[in-house]
Amino acid sequence: MTSSGSLDGEFSLYRQVEAILRDQIADGQLRAGDRLPAEDALRAQFGVSRGTLRQALDGLERDGLVERSQGRGTYVGASQQAQVDRSRMTLSDAMAMARCAVHIERQGEAVPPPIVASALKLPVGAEAGFFIKLPRENSELHIGIKRYLAPELARQRADLALEADFDAALARLGTVTLGQSWVEAILAEPRFAMLLKVPLGTALLSVWWVDLLNGAPAACTQMILPGSSFALDLQPHGKHDDL
Repeated sequence: MTSSGSLDGEFSLYRQVEAILRDQIADGQLRAGDRLPAEDALRAQFGVSRGTLRQALDGLERDGLVERSQGRGTYVGASQQAQVDRSRMTLSDAMAMARCAVHIERQGEAVPPPIVASALKLPVGAEAGFFIKLPRENSELHIGIKRYLAPELARQRADLALEADFDAALARLGTVTLGQSWVEAILAEPRFAMLLKVPLGTALLSVWWVDLLNGAPAACTQMILPGSSFALDLQPHGKHDDL
């Protein structure tokens, strides 16, 4: 998973830097005993002040993820297993997990991100029907699903949103195949944190895929889930926060 280096957002910069470094440790990009780049290099990488960077490192040090030594630098904690053992997940696993989102949070019409408009072959600026679903309130699974529908399915949006198995609902309409897919690493902004019940700045996975109906784009799905819990190997496609 590739961590996003974008530091714009509504929460403190040091929280964002800390979250990105935590995710790199969880991913194994930084392993136990590895030396972090010098402070000046990290400041240049993230575009932050010395004070902001040191606040981020303070948080990692408090949790034992890094150790700092005067004159030697900052190292990933070697006294414990600092690398998180992630559950491996395939795209098929992610799509199956999406079926656990059964509670309709919101639905309507909106102009989708350009990459979604392109995937669904929509004109620039055109609206698409969508719905957002979450697991039941008492579920321990923290994911969010947003599905954009091609114009041919827009009139059926409300009915499709009610379907417990979206894939089966599409299959009743014709032959369903998988189109393009991509994955991004993002940080939990307030809206994501509220939906997924995670702290601000938590590393998240944003998984996207396109369903084709009789060979034509029918739906584009985004699934958001805590990135520290899973590792999914797809080609990163750039940062397109949505949901």
